[in-house]
Amino acid sequence: MDYTQLLRAIFSFFIPGLGQMMNGTIGRGLKFLFGFLIVWFALLILHWVVVQAVICLIIRVFCAYDAYSYQGY
Repeated sequence: MDYTQLLRAIFSFFIPGLGQMMNGTIGRGLKFLFGFLIVWFALLILHWVVVQAVICLIIRVFCAYDAYSYQGY
């Protein structure tokens, strides 16, 4: 088990895009981060708290999976 991949996945779960940036794909990480923030703020403004929690959890899990499974293109 590669602990750096696991660490990147954990970082990316808590701050979406950070694991991708640690992998060297800065642009991809910024897209994840800004996409997450846009969705989070939009749902916050609409007061859709439950939907916000579910969608943000899905985004966080996907970001963590993407950071963990990165093999270098």
